Amino acid sequence: MFDFNTQPRKFKFQGEVTVPGDKSIAHRAIMFGALADGVTQISNFMYADDLAVTVKAFRELGAKIHTEISNKDMIIKGVNHQLKPLDHPLQIDNVGTLRSLLFGVLASSTNAYEVQGGKYLSQRPTSHLVSLLKEMGASYQPTTEQALPMQITGSNNLQGITYHQDISNAQIKSSLILAGIYANSDTKLIRKLPTRNHTEILANYFGADVTVDPEIITVHAGHSDLRGQDLTIPGDFSSAAMYIAGALLSEGSQITLPRVGLNTTRIGLLNVVKQMGANIGIENRSINSVEPFGDLVIKAQKLHGTVISAKQVPFIIDEIPLIALLASQASGQTIIDGIHDVYLQISDRLINMRTELAKLGIVMQVHDDQIIVDGNQEIKVKDDVDSHNDHRIAMMLCIASILTDQPFKIKNIEAIDVSYPGFIADLNKVLVTK
Repeated sequence: MFDFNTQPRKFKFQGEVTVPGDKSIAHRAIMFGALADGVTQISNFMYADDLAVTVKAFRELGAKIHTEISNKDMIIKGVNHQLKPLDHPLQIDNVGTLRSLLFGVLASSTNAYEVQGGKYLSQRPTSHLVSLLKEMGASYQPTTEQALPMQITGSNNLQGITYHQDISNAQIKSSLILAGIYANSDTKLIRKLPTRNHTEILANYFGADVTVDPEIITVHAGHSDLRGQDLTIPGDFSSAAMYIAGALLSEGSQITLPRVGLNTTRIGLLNVVKQMGANIGIENRSINSVEPFGDLVIKAQKLHGTVISAKQVPFIIDEIPLIALLASQASGQTIIDGIHDVYLQISDRLINMRTELAKLGIVMQVHDDQIIVDGNQEIKVKDDVDSHNDHRIAMMLCIASILTDQPFKIKNIEAIDVSYPGFIADLNKVLVTK
């Protein structure tokens, strides 16, 4: 465990920084490339801890994966859905995205696998997703209360299901799409609310047939011949969000973030800060790319409180701790409504967010369906803070430290390696003492 001592002075942002490739897209690109026939080449790949676990898992399942760390390239020779049988457990540590999507991948393999996780995932139930995949015809046998370790034996006779979403969860949806590609009949997902759509986009790009309508997603059977593709991953918006928040809140700041992903299901924070009075410039938008991207230009601006509706919440799930910080420094009150589904998914993150910001003098109300933050709160350091091994909280606390000249310690700072190992080094490149 490592601690990070913040500086006893305030900063502003100046210059340009390129954020690493999108982690959500990368997870999925590895999986589709591994399942496909032929070669997939991925450019602008980020070598973060979470993704290293996903790479290791699919190497064990038979995919040949070559990495060129210096130029951020990855080449995958897929297994054409012929996953390798294993005589040892697949260890996925605490990578929640991998767990959910892997369950869908293994649903269509007749090999028997045991999936093991780290301390966090071993305590996190999966009963809802497991029940849906069982309905399709796969076998899942947990050893402890529907959590990991899990014994999984898939089927080559999966049947599509119709699932009326009771939880707006992109990982459950993605797992069912990955299983549905290899089912013998169509899989239909009746949507509660739209969620991140990277899985649908990449499934079609690699050769599946997934149609997306406002109310329903249909995975059409008979289109499981995936083919390797070339893919450039845009900059990770959730990483860019840290710089966006910091530059907006730090007087005198102006920063440019090149080639950031602009998928409409990921950029909810841009809509939120627009509601709060900010104007973010977007230049050099991409044309004819698999996932859209552009250059973001951010200047310091005065913000005011707003009401964030339930329909917006699935698009800001990673940025809620950051939005809480933004709201505390804006004028007026900010309310995030309809967070029930998110609370079910990341209750620990929300509780820890409130606890650690309170140590910096920032108070808020966090309920199971609403967050309320009053504005114009002064940062007054009362104690050192802790990331709770949560990379989003760790990076948000780094941004908070820039807004005060009162130093404090961030415990367990290494949590940032999960998604953005070079964050502090990149941050220091664009910070200027006021």
